[in-house]
Amino acid sequence: MTMAEKPADPSYFADMAAKKAVAKRSTVVDKACQWVVENQISWSAGLLAVIHGYDYLIADGNSKLVHLQHRIPDDALGRYARGRLDAYYILHWAIAFTLIRATIMYKMLEPFAKWYGVKSLRKVTRFGEQGWLTIYYIISNAAGLYVMYQGPHWMDTRQFWMNYPEGHKQMSALMKSYYLIQMGFWFQQIFVLLVEERRKDFVVMFVHHIVTCNLMGWSLFTNYTRVGNAVLCCMDSSDIFLSGTKCMRYLGFERAAVVSFVIFILSWVYTRHYLYFKITYSVFYETYDIIGPDSLWNPATGAFYTRPSIAGFTALLVILQILIIYWFALVLRIIYRIVTQNNLDDSRSDSEDNDGDNGTGSKKSGGAKSSKRKSGAKSKAD
Repeated sequence: MTMAEKPADPSYFADMAAKKAVAKRSTVVDKACQWVVENQISWSAGLLAVIHGYDYLIADGNSKLVHLQHRIPDDALGRYARGRLDAYYILHWAIAFTLIRATIMYKMLEPFAKWYGVKSLRKVTRFGEQGWLTIYYIISNAAGLYVMYQGPHWMDTRQFWMNYPEGHKQMSALMKSYYLIQMGFWFQQIFVLLVEERRKDFVVMFVHHIVTCNLMGWSLFTNYTRVGNAVLCCMDSSDIFLSGTKCMRYLGFERAAVVSFVIFILSWVYTRHYLYFKITYSVFYETYDIIGPDSLWNPATGAFYTRPSIAGFTALLVILQILIIYWFALVLRIIYRIVTQNNLDDSRSDSEDNDGDNGTGSKKSGGAKSSKRKSGAKSKAD
C-alpha cells in the first residue's frame, strides 16, 4: 500500500465524532458560556473602556463605578460610610479582575510555562491558574496586613468591638477600597466557577465562595469590617503557599515544593484554625463582654448589634471553618501518603495531578497512581 493509499488514523475520526456530538448537544447557554470564557480579555477590556470613557468624558471623574462613594461630609479625615452605591464599585472590580486574571494567565504565565518546558496542556493551564492566585494572594495579604496595622485592631480582637459603632462605621479610603476590591475579587471567583470547566470539588468551592461573599457583605452592612479584614488576612496568608507549592510542582521544583508545602501546613494550622478560632470566639463571646447582652440596633447611627444577628454571623464563620477542616483532612491524606510511600515525588504527584483544585483553598488527593517517570528530563517536561 502506498503512502497516498494509507488510511487515516482511526483516532482522528473518533475525535471528530466526539467533537460533533458535543457540539450537537450544546445548548445556547453552553455556547454563550464558551464564548464568554474564550473571549474574556476582549469583552472585559471593552466594558472597562466604556466605563472609564464615561467617567472621563461624561461624568467628569465622578462615576460611581470607578470612584468610592458615600464620603462623609465635613469629615476632617476624609472617611467614608458604606451605602448602596458601593455595589457599582464592586461590579467594576469584578470586571477588572476578569481582565487582569485572563491577561496574566493567558498572556504571561501560560506562555512562560510552555517556554520553560512544561509539555502537558493540563499542567500549563493549572500553572496559569495557580500562578495568578499566588500573585493575587501575595498582594491582597500584604494590603490586608497593612490595613490592619493602620487600624486599632492590629493583633487585638477586643478592638473589633470597642466603641461600636463609632469609629467602625467611618472607614478610611484605604479600608473601604481594600474591602470593596476584595468583594469584587470574590464575586469574580463565583463567575469563574460558573462559566469555566467544572472541577471535582465544584460544590464545595461554590459553597465556600457564597459563604465568603455573604460574610463580607454582612460585615460591611453591619460595620464589622475589622472582623472581615482579620478573616481575609487569615485566609490569604496560607493560600500563598498553597498555590505557590502547586506552581513549583508544575515546573518540576520538587525540593522547593516540599519546603513550600511544609510552610503551607504550618501557616494553615496557625492562621486558619488557631487565629480563626480566636476571631470566632471574639465574635460570639467578646461581643457579649464588650457591647453587652442588650441589643444595640439603630440603623441611623450605624449600629446593627443584636444577639441573633451575632449568632447568624457566627454560624457563617462556623460553616467556613467546617469547609476548612474538610480541606485540611485532604491535606492530612497527602501527608500520610508522603510518610508511608517510598517514592515521595510520585506520591505528591498523584495527589496533585488528580486534584480538583480551583486555587482557593482545596487540595484533593484522590486518583490513580501516576506511573514512575523514566528520567529527570521527562519529569520536568510533564
